[in-house]
Amino acid sequence: MDAAEKASMTLAKMTQRAGKVFPNYLAFTKEISQVGPIDHKTQELIHIACSVMSQCDMCISLHIQSAASLGASKEEIMQAALLACAMGGSPKIMQMHYVFDELEDLFD
Repeated sequence: MDAAEKASMTLAKMTQRAGKVFPNYLAFTKEISQVGPIDHKTQELIHIACSVMSQCDMCISLHIQSAASLGASKEEIMQAALLACAMGGSPKIMQMHYVFDELEDLFD
C-alpha cells in the first residue's frame, strides 16, 4: 500500500470516527481552495512545499499526485519541493526521497 492509499484510508476513518469535527474541517479547506485568485495547480504546488516543510510523507504523495493530475510538470513539482528545502534546511532535504519516489512512479 502506497502513501496515498494509506492517506485515503486514514481520511475515511477520520470521517467515520471524528463526528462533526472532521467534516467541518473538510468543508473549511474546500471553501479555501475554491475562493480566491490562485488556480488549483498552483495551490497543489504550494501544498507540496508545505508537505515537505511539515515532513508528512502521505501529504507529499497526495499533493504530488494531485498536482500532476492538474498538469504540473516534474520540474514544477521539484521546484516546489526544493523551495521548502531552501527554507527548511537539512531536515526537509531528508524528505526529498518521498518526492523522488512519487515522481519516479508518475513520470519515469
